[in-house]
Amino acid sequence: MIDTARKLFIANGFHATGIAQIARESGIAVGQIYRDFASKEEIVAALVEVDCGAYMDGETLDAAIRAGDAESVRTWLHHFVEPDEDLEEGRLFAEIVAESSRNERIAAIFTTLQDRLKAKIVSAIALLAPGEGLAERRGALADLITALSLGLLHYRLLRPTVDAGALAQALREVIDRELAALR
Repeated sequence: MIDTARKLFIANGFHATGIAQIARESGIAVGQIYRDFASKEEIVAALVEVDCGAYMDGETLDAAIRAGDAESVRTWLHHFVEPDEDLEEGRLFAEIVAESSRNERIAAIFTTLQDRLKAKIVSAIALLAPGEGLAERRGALADLITALSLGLLHYRLLRPTVDAGALAQALREVIDRELAALR
């Protein structure tokens, strides 16, 4: 049912997709959906948790940080600003971002996930650029990396035929320059 809801939300957006449509497409009775989810907002919230968590790929980064593997951390940071080939997933993520601007519950979930992401990126940066007194600059760089990633996602949605490889390379170079400046 969640996969069906995801596909419908990608195709139609959250507001143009109803529970009856999700039930019809998934083959699950409306009553069963309401037993599992109190509202469509609950389905959206579940998708936000799953999809944003997967987007962050935090386990890979956590393992690299625990191992002190600077090269894997740098690779993760570079990958974070790579253009995703799957524009459908990008459309869903953009829909989640838009919904978080309208819906307090989704905004709270999204903010919690963003805070977790920022903490992970700050930890990654600390491994690559250790030193006292750099917390504020690490936080700013973490925000920059997130903004670059979100910006590239939206750019690709607006210009899907443009090869974003050169742009992604430029973003990786910005990250590397900023890391070097911190060191």
